[in-house]
Amino acid sequence: MKKYYPIMIDLEDKCCTIIGGGKVAERKAISLLEYKAKVRIVGPRLTSILAKLAEDKQILWVSRPYQWGDLDNSCLVYVATNDSDVNRLCYQEARQRGVPINIVDSPHLCDFIVPASIQRGDLSVMVSTNGKSPMLSRRIREELEKRYGQEYEEFVDLLGELRERVLNEIEDIEKRRQIFEAVVYSDILQQHSEGESKSLREKIEEIYKRMR
Repeated sequence: MKKYYPIMIDLEDKCCTIIGGGKVAERKAISLLEYKAKVRIVGPRLTSILAKLAEDKQILWVSRPYQWGDLDNSCLVYVATNDSDVNRLCYQEARQRGVPINIVDSPHLCDFIVPASIQRGDLSVMVSTNGKSPMLSRRIREELEKRYGQEYEEFVDLLGELRERVLNEIEDIEKRRQIFEAVVYSDILQQHSEGESKSLREKIEEIYKRMR
């Protein structure tokens, strides 16, 4: 079994090619668009949702079966077809071009896999079993969704503001660490979920003033 290196990658304005136009391709395309990738789909048919995205020029549709050369200028590639010959040719082209490829349901032909994840604004939590049990990854993701609610989106944004402020106002490195630790390890999120009248911003400000 391959061992995959965990990494987060910037796909904004980068070309990501999907071979196939079915439901799996649809899910991949929608996910890539969320991260501002330029999505190119190669296939003779599209789902209704993909067709609408193509009509609205949110994706580029090459309306024919895959041909050698379709992976040109790709940052990464998904292959979502039931045609083993197409899958094999895509794999060979990707190898020749040095482009990372994921062939759905063929882990032995994948350079990368996508972990189960939850997103709370800028907080990303990923779960992977290295391809051994996507169902277990899904179960753990569902548990994490309950543990880390939508309030974490605001909390992370506020921590970002705090970090910038502390770095500008506090020179002592140890004092900086103490402030960050006091906020992150505090119970203000629990208080917030229990109906605390003060906002997260106000509670963080109280800790900051006390720790300065």
